Amino acid sequence: MSRFTLSRAAGVAGLLVSAAACGRSLPVASAGIPGRPSGIPESGLEVIGAMRLAHPSRELRSLAFSVTVTEYQLDSAETRRERAHALLPGRLRVEAIPVSRRTGIVRNGSHVAVFERGRRVWSSRHVDLATLLVYDLFAQSIDTTIMWLDSAEVRFGLLRLAEWNRRKVWVVGARAGDTTSAQFWVDAQRWRVVRVIQRDRRSRSALADIRFDDYTELRDVPVPRRVAVYQNGRLAMRMSMEDFVANPTVPVRVFDIARWRPLDD
Repeated sequence: MSRFTLSRAAGVAGLLVSAAACGRSLPVASAGIPGRPSGIPESGLEVIGAMRLAHPSRELRSLAFSVTVTEYQLDSAETRRERAHALLPGRLRVEAIPVSRRTGIVRNGSHVAVFERGRRVWSSRHVDLATLLVYDLFAQSIDTTIMWLDSAEVRFGLLRLAEWNRRKVWVVGARAGDTTSAQFWVDAQRWRVVRVIQRDRRSRSALADIRFDDYTELRDVPVPRRVAVYQNGRLAMRMSMEDFVANPTVPVRVFDIARWRPLDD
C-alpha cells in the first residue's frame, strides 16, 4: 500500500478527498428537536445537543471491526481488507491485513500518524470531523465536542434545513451553495451524521467529502457500516464495515503515534 493511499485511507480515520454538490434548501418543517416547543434548533450547538438527546447511551467505550476498502481509479478498482480498533473518545487505529505488514494509521486525539512496515512515514495534527461526529460525540461531553468543532473552524452559528437523499437534514457550518467550508450534515429525524466536508490541512485547495450511507447500532449508539468518499466529483473510495465487537479490551499503548506497536505485544 502506497503512502498516498494510506494517508487518504485514514478516513474512517481522517479521509481527505474533495467536495461535491450541496443539497437544496427547504422550508422549516417537522424536522425539529423532540420535546422542544418550537422543535427547531437555532444553531449547530443545538443540533449536537439533539444528537446526544436522541442517542444518550455512553455504554460503547471501545470497538473493533473489519473494513473492506474498494479504491477506484479511472479504469480500475482495487480492494483490500483492514482491521480497526477504537478507544472512545479520541483513539482509532486501522491496520492492513495481514497484520504482519505493520502498516496502518493511528489517531490519538488530534494527532494522526501513518506507518509502513513499522516505520512512521507521515504525521499531522488536525481535528478530524468524521471521527469526531460519528464516534467521539457519543462518548464525551457536549462541551468537549463543541471545543473540537471550534478548533476545526466549523461555524456552528450557521444552520439551515436542506434535503439529502430524499431526507431532511440540518446543515451546520455553511450557507446554501457553499461546498468548501468545514460543515456537517445531520439527518433531521434520525439525528446522526450523513455527510462531512472538511479541508485537508496539508493543502487548503483539497477537500474531504465523506458520506455515511448506512448505520447499525451497538449499545444504543449509531455506528456507520458503509462510507463513500468522493474526489473531484468522482467516487474515489467505498468502505464497508462489519464483524463489529462492542467493548473489546484494547490496550492504550497501540495508539502510540511515535512508534508502531502490535496488538499482541
